[in-house]
Amino acid sequence: MKILKNRIFLSALCIIVAAAVSFVLLPRFYENKDATVMVLRAAEDIPAGTRIEDKHLVQAEVGKLGLPEDVINDKSQIVGKIAQTDIFKGDYFSPKKLGEYLADEKLDHIAKNNQRLITISVPSIAAGLSSHLQSGDIVTVAVFITKASDGQSASPQVILYPELKGLEVYSVENARTQSTTQVREQQAEGQSSSGDPVPKAVTLVATEAQATKLIEAEYTGKLHLIFEKRGASHER
Repeated sequence: MKILKNRIFLSALCIIVAAAVSFVLLPRFYENKDATVMVLRAAEDIPAGTRIEDKHLVQAEVGKLGLPEDVINDKSQIVGKIAQTDIFKGDYFSPKKLGEYLADEKLDHIAKNNQRLITISVPSIAAGLSSHLQSGDIVTVAVFITKASDGQSASPQVILYPELKGLEVYSVENARTQSTTQVREQQAEGQSSSGDPVPKAVTLVATEAQATKLIEAEYTGKLHLIFEKRGASHER
């Protein structure tokens, strides 16, 4: 009788559990699964580097289940941002896909001003201002010429072209293309560094006309930098 009663009790218990699952838990599970939310998605393919506009966005109703946690659903956090990677039609928007700049603030500013970057060689320690030159500095590029335009020897002269005054230094590298600023900072902090703080190449921010003049000057003479003032920007 005890065995029979236990079997009846267990059977009743199983029926109660099954009923609870069927009428309580399962409906809640499917209710959550079927719950939807309106999200913003890409209305079309958006190439990397594109500034996001209203036309790139479309609202869509999707299920909450499986929705990525970092999805951005606030239009004000999307419109005006730059696509950092290709975004395809139907994709969600997330912080990793959006940014303030295409490259970085400084490069975007240069491109916006229709300027160029041009690198010149530094023929000597003195020509590159020893180890004092930094990114953001404003310099004049002087040209030392020992030959005439016909290739014949001429009296040495230093030419200061008006268009090569007031140029901004973008970066300064040593012979191993290492940032001389970083090398100096490492040495100042007592870190071991095999780098040389003496510049061998300097990249300048220039207009197209200035870049053309710099190329011409480098191939006809030797360039020498003259420090004007320290700029506000810092090397990245």
